[in-house]
Amino acid sequence: MTSESSWEPVRKVRTHEQVLAQIEQRILDGRLRVGEKLPSERELVEALGVSRTSVREALRALEAMGIIEANVGSGRDAGSIVAGRSTAALSNLLRLHMALAQTSITDLVEIRVQLERNAASMAAERRTANDIAYLRSLIESMRVEKLEYQEFNELDTEFHVSIARTSRNALASDLMQALRDAVKSEMTVVFERLPDWPSVAAKLVGEHEDILRAIEKGDGTAAADLVDAHINGFYNERLRDGGDNQ
Repeated sequence: MTSESSWEPVRKVRTHEQVLAQIEQRILDGRLRVGEKLPSERELVEALGVSRTSVREALRALEAMGIIEANVGSGRDAGSIVAGRSTAALSNLLRLHMALAQTSITDLVEIRVQLERNAASMAAERRTANDIAYLRSLIESMRVEKLEYQEFNELDTEFHVSIARTSRNALASDLMQALRDAVKSEMTVVFERLPDWPSVAAKLVGEHEDILRAIEKGDGTAAADLVDAHINGFYNERLRDGGDNQ
């Protein structure tokens, strides 16, 4: 006789989850591609044999995850399309994961260093004149006197994410964007609490210039070392004592 402990409860799958799973599978196997419209609610109801409520719940979940974008209105442009990028969804999931797992600042810094060292090294090999010009424009924007903390943080984020884009690795730039977005509000608070903010900002901008100079010269080793020192330096000087969760 089979022991009672070997049995596992059967999970009841709600109807909208089945709808969600079918749409996700079509995206995964290439039957739905970026920019393509999903069938209308009525078509999905008829094809799947489910209620309109279940279809709407599934579509709302996909939209919340950033997988689809809904165009309201009527006519040819109305309906849902497969989104081109879902970094917002990745950021939200990462933020929740970090909160639930109580991810430490130390862990975050370590993974940032690993990602950004590689991105900076590859950017030095693959940069174009346009890449360099854009990165330089971000640095110049960060020089603006009395720049708000939030605006500086946004420019700082764009600078680091743009280095990842310059590496021509789409996944690296998506992960970088998600990491930065996940801690955006926390970093703004850190900046606001700095008593010597103008000097800190000037130091960060100077380090950005050094990183950009190495990338422009094509020196991947120097670029990687400089971005490493840049991230760890700020952490050791400003975050280590009071910012670690563990």
